[in-house]
Amino acid sequence: MREELPFPEKVLQTLHNLCSTAADLARRGEEVARILQRDQGEIEGILDGYKSEGFAESFMDSEGKKRYYLTGRGIIKVCSLFT
Repeated sequence: MREELPFPEKVLQTLHNLCSTAADLARRGEEVARILQRDQGEIEGILDGYKSEGFAESFMDSEGKKRYYLTGRGIIKVCSLFT
C-alpha cells in the first residue's frame, strides 16, 4: 500500500494534473490553493521554494497575478512520485 504524499509534493502533483507544464498553461496560486483548500500564501510559498530548486517557474500575468508552471525537471519529479 502506498503512503500518502507529503503536502508540498501534492502541490506539484496538482500543477501536473492541471497540465500546467508551460508558460501558456500556467496557473495562478489562488487556483491551486482553491483546489487544495489551503491558504494562497502557503501554496505560493511552496511553489516559490520549488522554483528555487528548478522544479517550477513563475511570472506575473497581465492582471498582476503570479502564475506557476512545472519545468521539465518538475515534470520528472512528479513522475518519479509514482515509482
